[in-house]
Amino acid sequence: MNDTVAVALITSVSTLTAAGLTGVVSARVTGRQLRHQRELAREERAEQRAAAHRDLCREACERFLAEADRAYRTLDAAWTAAPGAAPDAEAGFAARRAVDEAFVRLQVAGPDAVAARGAEVVAAIGEEFRRVARGEPSGRTDALRSRAAVTDAFARTARHVLAPAPGHASPALEG
Repeated sequence: MNDTVAVALITSVSTLTAAGLTGVVSARVTGRQLRHQRELAREERAEQRAAAHRDLCREACERFLAEADRAYRTLDAAWTAAPGAAPDAEAGFAARRAVDEAFVRLQVAGPDAVAARGAEVVAAIGEEFRRVARGEPSGRTDALRSRAAVTDAFARTARHVLAPAPGHASPALEG
């Protein structure tokens, strides 16, 4: 074999080997980068879903509290009505129905802990409407204490569940 042909053959084989090795290394690095990008995208989608769910829960809590406040205003009007005056049954029914509807949304959207506290608020509102209907003169003070206690407990639970530590998903929202 001619020396020139041997050198050309060695050069071409080494060039092809280097090109192949470069291709393999490049494919592995690219594959690793793509896997990393896919994992980052998956994490970002999970964070976006958690944020959207947290917003949905927050809206349900806000609506529930707003409807509870309307019911409380109806109850306040009934408590302060002239003695012997019949409470406005239609307004009471509408207020309780609105609270119940907001509670159903809360049960669907919210975590169990928040829904449980919401059930306590609904029960307290129902009991207060019954006290008004019975015309208990001393019932207002007890009702106001109960109202404050259950509403505050609901708000504390909602804040705790809906405001996780930065960078961490709330475990109550993941299930």
